[in-house]
Amino acid sequence: MRHSSAVKTVFHKPSDIEIPLKEVGRYMGFGRSQPDAQLTELMEKALADFQKAANYTACFMEVPVFITEAKTDFGTFCAEGKSLAKHLVGCDRAILFAATTGIETERQRKRAFVTSPSLALVLDAVGTAAIESFCDLLCREWAEEHPGQTFRSRFSPGYGDLPLNAQKPLLDALHANQNAGISLTDALLMIPQKSVSAIIGMEQTDHTAEKAAVCSKRDHCPACGQQDCTFRL
Repeated sequence: MRHSSAVKTVFHKPSDIEIPLKEVGRYMGFGRSQPDAQLTELMEKALADFQKAANYTACFMEVPVFITEAKTDFGTFCAEGKSLAKHLVGCDRAILFAATTGIETERQRKRAFVTSPSLALVLDAVGTAAIESFCDLLCREWAEEHPGQTFRSRFSPGYGDLPLNAQKPLLDALHANQNAGISLTDALLMIPQKSVSAIIGMEQTDHTAEKAAVCSKRDHCPACGQQDCTFRL
């Protein structure tokens, strides 16, 4: 079964994206510890530099969801795996999307590795915090545009038993290279590196069917089976 759906592209100004230094520190491995004054100053510089280079872009499409025990058909492509099928139980629609901070942030980080490796490491953490914040903003906006719908947490290729090679048909369906400047290497890594692709299930709020647990990544890590997730740091 195949359905066509228009791909849309959205852009956000860097000033729209909130990147708390606490989140940057968490991705640097500080946990609950506090960086000293010198490192805090470097983090602030990296954050300011990153935002000057960032070009927040996302492409997305809304698609139907047809679930079997170990396969999910989105009309534009099928995804294998029981984990995703279970995660989307009760959903009849989904948003497929890919988002990025832009290629210039990639170039900025590579230049910094030559001139200032310490700055490059902080820029890497800033980039991770930035793309996560951007995705969170997109999800809030989509939720506001779909009253009466409950949104599941993002589910990306590589989660659970959804193979990483699902990345290619997902990005192809979104024409992500054309619409957001996101390409895929032979090793299935996205370029720019600070990019995310994911599937978000939508369910009618008053749906009574049994559904998979809805979680916020930051609040329900103990209940999640993804043991190597960055959010556990």
